[in-house]
Amino acid sequence: MEEESQASERTATDLVRYALACHASGKPIRRENLKTHVLGNTPTRNTRPLLDRANTLLTQNFGLKMVALPSHEKILTNKAPPTTAATKWVLQSTLPDAARQRLELAQTEDQQAILGFATTVLSLVFVSNMSVPVDQLVLYVRKLGPPQCIATAADTRDTAEYASDAQMESAAREAIGYLLRQGYLDKVKLGASGGGEHGAETQATQASQLPTDGGDRHDEGMMYTWGPKARTEFQPLDMARFIAAATGQECSDEFIKTIGRAYGSNITASQ
Repeated sequence: MEEESQASERTATDLVRYALACHASGKPIRRENLKTHVLGNTPTRNTRPLLDRANTLLTQNFGLKMVALPSHEKILTNKAPPTTAATKWVLQSTLPDAARQRLELAQTEDQQAILGFATTVLSLVFVSNMSVPVDQLVLYVRKLGPPQCIATAADTRDTAEYASDAQMESAAREAIGYLLRQGYLDKVKLGASGGGEHGAETQATQASQLPTDGGDRHDEGMMYTWGPKARTEFQPLDMARFIAAATGQECSDEFIKTIGRAYGSNITASQ
């Protein structure tokens, strides 16, 4: 019995190491990879206790927890699947806001640039009833100018001010493709009813199967919305506060109501 307990503890510790490695590389924790690299032939009935123990270790030692990512089919419900039913997770901080802000200040310049860029793009989608046409978001990103650390097109890295329209568009689409791969954005096809996140029939499309460079027929009728990672890391009230700070306005109740109308739903303190 003691040997079995020690083996379970080692497996939970290995799970923590693997989760931290995925977190450091900006990748989600995938169930199939957990099974391959950590769990092996562990019986399914033992998975939940191992996940619970790993979450306890993560919280106690690193101030993090595993949060299930909603599937592409459920991204419009704002509800994550139960932990045992999930196929992908990310690590989310359990620290108080003040502590998280201190950690954010310790990020590298590239990490801060990516977070700021991702949050700004997500805010544009947020105030567009949670859906922006593909070409429109490309235009937004072109105007924003993606950070150099993810604008990998050689011709736009050091000479952005001299880049051609084609180079600027390519850089914008590469940056959007990065946000897709990271799970911050998702690409969906709206049904005939239209209307963004709230009330639209959607057919979620795996981002990895969609082209991310150059406009073509695949972009017809396609919209960008928040991806599963964005939905676990950003809350509506936090986004309203970000928009207020970015635009130099007071985050008053009236301002939150205005942002809520653009978002398509009331924003409350509990969100």
